Amino acid sequence: MGQITLNLKEETLASLRKDFDAFLRVSLKLDPQFATPSFEDYLRAKLLDNMTPLTEHAVQRLLQGGQYAWAKRTLDKEFPEVVSILMRQAGEFGFGFASRPEWTPDELSKQCRDWAAAIVSEAQGDDSLVDPLAAQIKSGVQDIQALEESMQTPAWRLSESLRQRVYEAKIGCEQASGSAARERLGELRGLLRMGVTHGAFQKQEAQQIMEYLRLLKPEIFVEEPDDVFARFAAWLRNFFMPPARTTARGQSH
Repeated sequence: MGQITLNLKEETLASLRKDFDAFLRVSLKLDPQFATPSFEDYLRAKLLDNMTPLTEHAVQRLLQGGQYAWAKRTLDKEFPEVVSILMRQAGEFGFGFASRPEWTPDELSKQCRDWAAAIVSEAQGDDSLVDPLAAQIKSGVQDIQALEESMQTPAWRLSESLRQRVYEAKIGCEQASGSAARERLGELRGLLRMGVTHGAFQKQEAQQIMEYLRLLKPEIFVEEPDDVFARFAAWLRNFFMPPARTTARGQSH
């Protein structure tokens, strides 16, 4: 770096000192934490007709030790809590935050930590925020099925409708007999298959319903002979004993 030596008149030096003092006075009045430069730095900036280095120095000091640094440290400390508040209050305003239902607790923990690490990395935050942020995500997440129930989504309403239809078909099997009971059994089987496919029933639950009916009314699981006499008998039963009329019931969702 080159060096220049200046010989200045006393009045010129005094004028420069006066300008420097005014610069400090105005700067400190605007910001009491302003990082004051030395008189030599001020002269160098005046000679180069560029005050930017002084401003950059002040900004750097502000970021390292001023109010901004305090605010940044506070935000870093409270950031996981902010996420927790956001997730906790989401349900109060009609929003939801859900995870996949098939995840095990270990898988859920891993996904929460991976997501927290990605957030901190993109925000250029401190690595120490990852674990508390992951814990806040895990504590605020809901199973998707529980969230659907609380929000009464179309999928949840379909599931509830299927469960109600299965219940009615099961009662119909218990109360009916003969061909009518077998028809209700066929309806029940179809509804249970649909319910398992759409997640309204677990496969084991559907099997338990069928086993209960098999023990209660084993005769409806035996197919009637499909011949002309059986069809004629069924026609006679329907002719002389028409099925009872049922009233439609509305179902609210």
